[in-house]
This record gives sequence, C-alpha cells and structure tokens, in this order.
Amino acid sequence: MPTTRHHRVPRRTACAVLALCVITVSGCDSGSAGKAAPTGATAATTGTGPEGAPTALPSFDPGTAVGGYAPGFPTDLLGAPEGSTVLASSATPTEGDLVDVSLNLSTELSTQEVVDRYAERLGEAGFDESEDVDVSALTVQTAYTRTKGKKKPRVETVLIGVLDESDRRLVSLSGSVRAQDA
Repeated sequence: MPTTRHHRVPRRTACAVLALCVITVSGCDSGSAGKAAPTGATAATTGTGPEGAPTALPSFDPGTAVGGYAPGFPTDLLGAPEGSTVLASSATPTEGDLVDVSLNLSTELSTQEVVDRYAERLGEAGFDESEDVDVSALTVQTAYTRTKGKKKPRVETVLIGVLDESDRRLVSLSGSVRAQDA
C-alpha cells in the first residue's frame, strides 16, 4: 500500500484552486457563434436576457459532462467511489492511443478512504505512486504513472487531489490514460 503524504494549506487557497479545476473542466464552447443550436438531449438550457427575452446558455464540449460521466470516460479505472456525486468529467482523445481525462466529485468518505480506493485501483492496473508531489492548496495530492509498450512506450499519468471541507471531500482527478481503459 502506498504511503500517503498529507499537506495542509489555508482553506481560502484550497477553495480557489478547486474552483479553478471545476471551471477548467466545464469546457464551455466559446466558438459556438454561427453554429446551429443543439436539439433534444443535448440542447442548451435557456436563461433570461435583457427585458426578459430568452437567451441560449453556452453549449458544452461533447467530451465533457456535468453531473455524470463524459462519453469514453474510464469508469472502471477512475470512476467515483460508491455513494459519491459526480460533479463534472471529461474525456478527450489525444494523438496516439491516450485520452485526457478529468473528474470532479463530492463524497462523504474520509480523505484517506478516497486516496486508498484510488491507490488500490491504480495499483492493480499497474500504476506506481510518484515519490515527488509538490505541495498544493489541497488537503492531499498524489500522482500515479504507468509506462506501457516496448516499441512505442506510452507514459500514462493520473493526478489526484482531495480538499477536505469537514462534512465532505471534493476530489479532482486528471491525467492521460490509454484509450482502451477509457
């Protein structure tokens, strides 16, 4: 079982970092001007503009999801622990066979339980915990890497950060994993 390093930082700084992570994951598509509005299940919700006129809210990148898993997200490898609430996720194919992923969730599990559950899953999948993790604004931050392939080695990474808010933990995962895990 990997050793977990705990780094305590001021709550205000931690909240700012977590907010930045959530905003980054939201993936708003600012280039949607002139495109047809999505319909059906992918339609954007409307808001109220000046003088009560309805205005379309921004659409999300198809590789992101709010309140669930994005298409192609590796739930077997990085899915939220049971009883957790998925806030946002993304899965974006990159060059080669890697997928850039991110996940933000809320859970009532302890910080150690969250880290242990991901450590177990990632360890079973052949990932090793990194020895060098910089101090951050999170309660706990750790990183895992895995190298696959002999002719064309691919280095996969998963970064995990946990912010303890007394009654719940906010967890942020990001990294690049092989598409077959996605």
